[in-house]
Amino acid sequence: MSFDLAVLAIDGWTDVSEVVAMVGRCQSSVHVEGELDQRIAGFYERLRARFPDGNPWMSIPLDVGIDHVFMSLSFGERSDPALALITELAAEYGLTLWDPQDGTAHKPVTAPSRAQVTAWWRDLLDDRCSHEEIFDRVRPWVEDQPDAVGDPITLMGLQQLHGFALTATESRTAFEQWLTHGTRFDADPAGWQRDRYRQAVQGILRDQGRQQAHTFARRLVATGRLSDSDVTRILAQI
Repeated sequence: MSFDLAVLAIDGWTDVSEVVAMVGRCQSSVHVEGELDQRIAGFYERLRARFPDGNPWMSIPLDVGIDHVFMSLSFGERSDPALALITELAAEYGLTLWDPQDGTAHKPVTAPSRAQVTAWWRDLLDDRCSHEEIFDRVRPWVEDQPDAVGDPITLMGLQQLHGFALTATESRTAFEQWLTHGTRFDADPAGWQRDRYRQAVQGILRDQGRQQAHTFARRLVATGRLSDSDVTRILAQI
């Protein structure tokens, strides 16, 4: 069994119908000729350097044009490394993935690392960037694709940079507190997360009252995020 996948050099699309239309043009006999998109060239060269003839390709050579690469891959685990590299390279080169099996298209993204977010903090604190410039950097990851950020500390840092309008002193304090959260998380991820859930219940208890806090806490207990003893201690604070 096999499945097909396409990589396209299409920018600024907002609806999958635009991608479908481009695929149709690429597959037609009257495809517009022109200069090879260097993103496609870079993608193809690196993909084929890693995966030359043989597995996981079901058809060789790959169908390559000035603005696309069409691929047919074997179905199964042996294609997983190639799929991972395809996604990684598409994100790096800003290309779109088209899946003809289900008619979906998306532009893979590589979420910023914690080290990158740390550097953005320092750019702000050292006046190398304005609040507006930092906001533009972090906005996509907070407003559009927060699920793409797997590390909770990285996401916390992005959210703080997105939402804070602080003085220089307050920003530096917030940065140091964020670094402390990172150290605690690295030492004990589960413990750090439990503390965050406890703090969330405490916040609801303080702002919305015991009943709302109890309801929220029971959901956390039901999903194993807090224990009954955790809830008892928190609710005993009033």
